[in-house]
Amino acid sequence: MLPLRLQPSDRRLGETLQQLGRDLRTVFDGWRGRPAAPFTLRDARAGGRPAPAPGPDLGAREVEVVERIQECADAVTLVLADPRGGAFEYEPGAFFTLLLEEGGEELRRAYSASSIAGRVDRLALTIKRVDGGRVSTYLNDQVKVGDRLRLLGPSGAFTITPEAAAARRLVLIGGGSGITPLMAMIRALLAVEAETEIALIYGNREPRAIIFREALADLAAAHPGRLHLRHVVEADGDEPGFVAARGRLDRDGLTPELAALPWPKVLVDGWYVCGPEPMLHAARVCLDDLEIAGERRHEERFTAPRRRGDASTRAKVATPVTIRRRGEERGATVIVPPGATLLEAARAAGQDLPFSCAVGGCGACRVKVVVGDVAMDEPNCLTAEERAAGFALTCCGAPAGPCTIEVA
Repeated sequence: MLPLRLQPSDRRLGETLQQLGRDLRTVFDGWRGRPAAPFTLRDARAGGRPAPAPGPDLGAREVEVVERIQECADAVTLVLADPRGGAFEYEPGAFFTLLLEEGGEELRRAYSASSIAGRVDRLALTIKRVDGGRVSTYLNDQVKVGDRLRLLGPSGAFTITPEAAAARRLVLIGGGSGITPLMAMIRALLAVEAETEIALIYGNREPRAIIFREALADLAAAHPGRLHLRHVVEADGDEPGFVAARGRLDRDGLTPELAALPWPKVLVDGWYVCGPEPMLHAARVCLDDLEIAGERRHEERFTAPRRRGDASTRAKVATPVTIRRRGEERGATVIVPPGATLLEAARAAGQDLPFSCAVGGCGACRVKVVVGDVAMDEPNCLTAEERAAGFALTCCGAPAGPCTIEVA
């Protein structure tokens, strides 16, 4: 069992004072000609390891589980509410980070919202069990209605903004639990954009593993001609009346599915892909084959917890790293111990760096490596172009040797 240790619920005074300090720093930075960072600074502990800095996580909020929905054998939706009556505000596709403790170690896991987005008083997070996953197993097996959790977010760039006047044709490609952010998009777009049409290609191992199977069928029936639903399964099940293609969403399986779309590719306004890395790779290849422009393509990787980067590329001794802000010639130097990330070492040294999910999934902690090299845990959300340009993530990156990083 994974016991929860909750922080005191009343943090409003501390949060207000901290925000006031941030606002004052922003004003002073503006006077000095330094622009504000284009992301939220969240004072929260780094995940997967004991926290490097003391004190409560002032960026987190306490939420209560008000409903459990068993989506399939190995996935559950937890419906959350703020005990104080606060609202959740986020865009379809955004994810939130749950913070739990086990044996004094804080664990963070990011889960996408699957509920209709906007400003709402209920937030639904859908969690698929990961083999050997401590957090996903606990959330699937142990958490019950009435339990309280700590939550960070929203985060993520894999989002879409519904507009009542929009009339779009969108193709969504999902694999396994990658359906979660896509479901939030589908629900919001069908509700807000009366003229928008969506084609969903959704791959799974077998029919009984399909998350939101009934909900998707209900949406397709309620919006005929607007939600085109296509299931692809690797193994048939004894499911009379269930229609699905047999195969995998690899290049061979995805190519005919794209050829069977209800519209020609030139009429598709956006392509949204979410799932495990092999499926993402196949989708990239297929979209390249179709010559789909990069600005019309959006993707997010859903994967098991990250593997550590090549240990041979990480410094084995305490290593100095200089942190400087954009436009500064000099910065602050921190010492990164072996086994620590850049973010952990920076926060332990009192450096206020931007971050959100702390699991390599959102990009809020992205920095530019201007001297030296940084080794990162894989996979993470950086694109090949960002890596080639010298960017790294502090939440899952460690120095290969002395280096200098620049914070936007």
